[in-house]
Amino acid sequence: MQKKTKNRLINGLLAILLIMGLVLIFINPIRNQLVKMMAHRQMDVTAAKIKQNQHKKASFDFDKVDSLDTKQIVNAAVKGHVLVLGKVAIPSVKMALPVMKGVSEDTMAQGGGTMKPDQQMGAVNNYALAGHSFQNIFLPLENVRVGDKVYLTDMEEVYTYQVDYKASISPYDVKVIDDVPGRKMMTLITCDKTVRRWCIQGKLVKTQKATQQTLAVFGN
Repeated sequence: MQKKTKNRLINGLLAILLIMGLVLIFINPIRNQLVKMMAHRQMDVTAAKIKQNQHKKASFDFDKVDSLDTKQIVNAAVKGHVLVLGKVAIPSVKMALPVMKGVSEDTMAQGGGTMKPDQQMGAVNNYALAGHSFQNIFLPLENVRVGDKVYLTDMEEVYTYQVDYKASISPYDVKVIDDVPGRKMMTLITCDKTVRRWCIQGKLVKTQKATQQTLAVFGN
């Protein structure tokens, strides 16, 4: 009887170890797919909804955002409430994501978040976005090159920026998101593989009406 009990315990432990192993093997693909699904869900937005969201409050306290983990992804999937302001796309690295207001954990788990309250696409300012260095979020930024095109849209206009600066910067180099007098530009920020950040900047080179043709770059 004792031998049978011992065998059952061993078999039970082996089963638990097997399940834990399978979880570890499949957890990253599951998380990646969940983030991809959430981002895709937020891409379905109208110009009218964006105008409403522009006047709503959001958090811009970057210090309250931790590294992306499973708990954050699940919470964002359950809540699903973010303020979508448009879309961002970089065809050269096959990236297309929603742009959302603020830098809360829910926002950062689904796409790019605006880093300043009053920034405007296509205006004389620095339109700055931050996103996690995660497979289906801002990880592709590490492969962006100077000369690549970055597209932003508020579903009324499509703004084309050309990358003219890429660098690995200190996390304390916050001046990169400041406006530059007379310059229409955008900045994209994400973590690199160390404690530093990738900084991608570009200047506005074209503004077009949002049509089925010009929105195709976002996967519309």
